[in-house]
Amino acid sequence: MVNKKISKGRPRQFDPEEALGRAMLVFWEKGYRGTSLDDLTGAMGINRPSLYAAFGDKEELFIRAVDQYRVRYLGPPIRKLVEASSLDAGLDEFFEDMSEVVAGAGHPPGCMIACLLSEECCESETIRAKLYSSIQAADEIFARVFEGHREELSKSVSPDQAARLLTTFMQGLSIRARAGADPGELAGTARGFAAAILAGS
Repeated sequence: MVNKKISKGRPRQFDPEEALGRAMLVFWEKGYRGTSLDDLTGAMGINRPSLYAAFGDKEELFIRAVDQYRVRYLGPPIRKLVEASSLDAGLDEFFEDMSEVVAGAGHPPGCMIACLLSEECCESETIRAKLYSSIQAADEIFARVFEGHREELSKSVSPDQAARLLTTFMQGLSIRARAGADPGELAGTARGFAAAILAGS
């Protein structure tokens, strides 16, 4: 009887999460349309067949890169805001952290959602849907935060209204960062916004 070895296939020679993180930075810097497949494969250290096998096409890779951006860069500041004992302190820390993120400390400036998804949403229904769901998710998280600290919120706005204002404000702050505003300027602008929606301001 002849024993036949069962081939298990060649193992991947790259870390998918690390490769995705590199792709995220390329998209963040160059935009979706400005990023070529050669840019991506060069940064990720893989060839095109490996990219397609692991991540699908360019659009699928972009959507996954945006998801990683949300987890890695937006997740920690939002978590601090959700867990803050007071709205005033939570917003202050949130804005300070987000000002550092969108100012581009060690990475491209701006927010991938505000700057890149909004830029491409008219070209792709998938990207437009991703932009809409991202905005909705932010609105819902912020509304829960404001509802939990309603006594600190100005009576002129409801938690839902304040949430939508905050989401919209953060998109504008990101554009300012993309244009070159530094973290100090961004944080100062954010403090003015916080003062406008907090009670007693």
